[in-house]
Amino acid sequence: MVPSLTLLSPGEIPRPTRRLILGLAFSLAAHAALMAGLRPMAPVDALPTPRAPLRVEISRVAPEAGVLLASPAAPDRPADAAAAPAATVKAEPAPPPKTAVAPATGLELRIPLDEYYTARELDVRAEPLNDVDLVYPRLAYQSRVRGKVTLRILINERGGLDGVSVLAAEPRGLFEEAALTATRALQFSPALKHGRRVKSQKTIEVAFDPYENIHIP
Repeated sequence: MVPSLTLLSPGEIPRPTRRLILGLAFSLAAHAALMAGLRPMAPVDALPTPRAPLRVEISRVAPEAGVLLASPAAPDRPADAAAAPAATVKAEPAPPPKTAVAPATGLELRIPLDEYYTARELDVRAEPLNDVDLVYPRLAYQSRVRGKVTLRILINERGGLDGVSVLAAEPRGLFEEAALTATRALQFSPALKHGRRVKSQKTIEVAFDPYENIHIP
């Protein structure tokens, strides 16, 4: 025999029964919520595979030929100046070193040190500074013989004598020694050339006359 179900309206259900039904409903709802929260966890193998780390490589890229590298901005120039061709700067050659101008005394370097200048080559001639006694040879005086001796004398830059030589004598062999002795005692002022003291030479003639004021030994 199949049991029959009788549907009752809410108003026909007794009050105690309705409370029981509500309690059961709340209990079922609580169990359902608990069961939903206690779902078994997914196995470890089911976890999503982590992605591989992203590798980033930075490399230097050479600028393309047509790409200009950044440079400081050039100041604005007028259009005509920009169109003008670039000026070529030519380095001027360095001037030659100036040759030092030799002072007047530089002419001294061109004067030979061992040359004895003649009177016409000098600016100022050497002149005797002292008087000397000319000693007349006794035999020549006793005979009243006249004579002369021509000498060449070499005068240094200090006015002293470097040498005396006989060029000629009349008569020969009578007055040469007396002429040389008297001449060697002379002192001269030095000759000048271009403002410098130089050596010079003189040709002098020593005359002997028994009727002049003479010294006799």
